Amino acid sequence: MKMEIIHLTGENLPDFQSLYVEFFRELRGKQGWKPDEEESYRREAETYFKRGDVIFLAYEGEPAGFIRLSSREGCFWVEELFVRPEFRGRGIGRALVERAEEEVRKHDDSLYLFVLPQDKDAIAFWKRLGYDTINTVELVKDLKPSERTTFHTVELLGERFKIFRWRGEKFTEEEKRFMELLKEFYQKGGTGEAFLRAVNAVLEKWLAGVEECREALERVGIETGVTPAELWTYLNARTYENDVYGPADVISSEYLLLHEVREIECLKARGFEITPNVITENPDVAYECHLKALEDELELALERGDREWLEKRLGDLKGHLEDENLPEGLKERVLELTARFEKC
Repeated sequence: MKMEIIHLTGENLPDFQSLYVEFFRELRGKQGWKPDEEESYRREAETYFKRGDVIFLAYEGEPAGFIRLSSREGCFWVEELFVRPEFRGRGIGRALVERAEEEVRKHDDSLYLFVLPQDKDAIAFWKRLGYDTINTVELVKDLKPSERTTFHTVELLGERFKIFRWRGEKFTEEEKRFMELLKEFYQKGGTGEAFLRAVNAVLEKWLAGVEECREALERVGIETGVTPAELWTYLNARTYENDVYGPADVISSEYLLLHEVREIECLKARGFEITPNVITENPDVAYECHLKALEDELELALERGDREWLEKRLGDLKGHLEDENLPEGLKERVLELTARFEKC
């Protein structure tokens, strides 16, 4: 059914009130708080309408979502954006925001909003729409004992802050590990300056590695869609055992560089994102792509008549048969490749 976005009128006020109630039920559920009485939310929604807040409703046959804007101190703010769960993923949220932006442009050139740091879906949504400038940081101090005692530790430019834990949080394992390490860091006497020094050192190393990868790809002239950042990430990805060849070995060797690029291409073609965990989380596919890349590498050595490299890598290939992590179904593939190139 076609989506329709309308400016709220008194006739549609009951729809807005119902959506407003749903919005707070969902939010309080995530926060672990008991929602207020439904009637209080309905009165609140009516108050916003009567005072002239800019409110748009989205319909797909029935009320699907809303966005509410307020104006204070000369600025327009997104106060709430809500799409009912069964209507999500259809572009309704984006359409509501775009309609709101269209309205704001008649009066101003900026639109502000607050987003809760625990709401990863909301943060990702707003960033996709171009909202990526932090304007203020809202701080809270409990002036009396609070029932909420569980927090995550986060930081901004080395300054330590806390955020409440939510029910059903969607933090990745890497994000949760980061917050755990950060909490331990500060508990053991770490400072903001020490944190920034450590982060800067890691970023400098990463940037230098990406630049080396860029130069290596240009030097060899491999036609590929693999980016220098993906290559550097993959060269430092987690594996089951120590790699025989490190990043420096790969970057300095045309054969190994071709191998890694082809391996990454294979993983990307199968829909995998190149992350530090892509190998350990997808071992069977990673091994399969590794053997495919090794075949391309051996063919290049054969084409160039490089017997020394061919024999060296055939030895590495045979070694896979003793690798306890090699998927059983790929042993035949190793034997096939070994037999094929030993005949050459």
